[in-house]
Amino acid sequence: MTGSPTSFAFGPFLLDTRERRLLRDGEVVPLTLKAFDLLHVLVENPGHLLHKEELLRRVWPDTVVEENNLTVTISALRKALGEGPADRYIETVPRRGYRFVADVGAAPAPAEVAPTDAAPAPSAQATTEIEEVHEHRRGVSALPVVLVLAVAGVLAWTWKRPGPAAISPVRSIAVLPFRSLTNDGEHLGLGMADALITKLGSTKRVRVHSTGAVQKYAVPGLDPVAAGRDLQVDAVLEGSIQTARDRLRTTVRLLRVGDGSTLWAGTFDEPLTDIFSVQDSISQRIAGALALELTEAEKDLLTRRDTSDSEAYQLYLRGRFFWNKRTRDGFERGVDFFRQAAEKDPAYARAYSGLADSYIGMTYYQYVPPQTSMPLARAAALKALEIDGSLAEAHVSLAHVKANYEWNWPEADRLFKRAIELNPDYATAHQWYGIHYLTPMGRIDEAIAETRRAQRIEPLSAVFSAFVGGTLYFARRYDEAIEESRKTVDLHPDFGVAHWYLGRAYLQKGRHPEALAELQKAVALSGGSPLMKGTLGVGYALAGDRVAAEATLAELRQLRAEGYASALDLAGVHAALGDREQAFRWLDQAAEERAFHLIYLKVWPELDPVRMDKRFQTLVLRLGLPP
Repeated sequence: MTGSPTSFAFGPFLLDTRERRLLRDGEVVPLTLKAFDLLHVLVENPGHLLHKEELLRRVWPDTVVEENNLTVTISALRKALGEGPADRYIETVPRRGYRFVADVGAAPAPAEVAPTDAAPAPSAQATTEIEEVHEHRRGVSALPVVLVLAVAGVLAWTWKRPGPAAISPVRSIAVLPFRSLTNDGEHLGLGMADALITKLGSTKRVRVHSTGAVQKYAVPGLDPVAAGRDLQVDAVLEGSIQTARDRLRTTVRLLRVGDGSTLWAGTFDEPLTDIFSVQDSISQRIAGALALELTEAEKDLLTRRDTSDSEAYQLYLRGRFFWNKRTRDGFERGVDFFRQAAEKDPAYARAYSGLADSYIGMTYYQYVPPQTSMPLARAAALKALEIDGSLAEAHVSLAHVKANYEWNWPEADRLFKRAIELNPDYATAHQWYGIHYLTPMGRIDEAIAETRRAQRIEPLSAVFSAFVGGTLYFARRYDEAIEESRKTVDLHPDFGVAHWYLGRAYLQKGRHPEALAELQKAVALSGGSPLMKGTLGVGYALAGDRVAAEATLAELRQLRAEGYASALDLAGVHAALGDREQAFRWLDQAAEERAFHLIYLKVWPELDPVRMDKRFQTLVLRLGLPP
């Protein structure tokens, strides 16, 4: 702009347009290039309303962008300026535009700031490449790659910023579940986050919280920066998705947790079905921003695809969404969606792994007989391994079948260890190894160590916290089990397994009213799981309410006649009632049907009333467990 001043002063700030930097009391305030350009336009026109259309035209010339880009950049400016009730710089004129309201004066150019003291913006080339990605309309399937690459570009910049004035580098990130703005997109929101978590985490360049750790933040009105502080990360990625006919619009922001500033933002409006068509071209656009930070192998990990079929991918996302609900309906719908995904793409290994996990979940809660579901789980896990022998999830699923159904302990041990070798950060591998192998074998200290390791990987996960309480329960460290389970219940009051273990620990401490209250919650939250009902029947018996215990037995027998209830649960109630013969009758039946939880014979406290009978030791040996 000929004749225009090169520096503007307002409040404690000085905007140096020649050097393209903003100073506050002599210290550099980091801004993206577009944030700087927007501030420049505003301070050149103090007191004047600038319409949104004019700002979009002047800041993003010759480029079609969404209004959201302007909104996000305004928000970033306000945070960079530290706006508050006493310090207002930018006024929003609803539905029209913005006005710079602070007094602005021309100022002499500031003294040069030594490079070691500066906090420079990223190079124009790198920033332009990233922003070009924001402003192109690409296939939604490339979105995980686009977002990961853009995030990685920002992280590459922050790692290289020199000098004492530089902002601390981003070394950890949380990807929150994307908010769905339409009724049918919730699975896509969680799936998008899961894909980004997997891709970012695969590079090992930053610590990325797992899907289980962030799943609790899928709530409306969430403050993403507050969530980031809760998760103790340097940055948080949040976004929203909206589906309309065959289109998907996704809006994303990467926020620095320390000051709430926006590091990167983008909006994408893409075909819903054209998932992977432009993945390579998008990668090439911002390769320059990543070249110094990622090896070729790491770039390949960012763009790795489990399937090239968009419909199969969306079916898989729906399956995981419902599987995570941990209810009968959720498992059944998970089976349906995973099966459809595998039919769409028979080479989709993760679809088969999800199918195996769904069958295992249905068996765990005893919604179906093991003889029905576990062979199906085995076949699905084997198929996944046939397609991708490096998939840790499939190794874990098959190990679960080997332990809980086949009682093939050496093979279960081998598969669990191989899964951990393939992916040491796969929390489920540590949890299942601890609770489904080491615990039944009586190696309790090792089991506690493994479940605690899973909890350290995903510290906010309901599942992994609950099973720490579970292993402490099997270790008969009841006070610790109560303390751990209470923590889980406080954080995740809707997770039935946590109430189940808490109620069981209360029972062993003789705190019957509290035990019954927790077990009743477990039954309700699990959707009436026969597993939870069986333990409630034990609770009634130990509390001296024989009528209620026998009523529970009658209900379990009815469930067994109509569908399924484990013989082990009936054995447990009979043992608590002092009916030893009936207890062993049902224990023998449990072995015949390979009841899912029978492997815990050596450590299951509810079976203590019959433990000293010689028939009990015979049963332990029948399962191949150490005597």
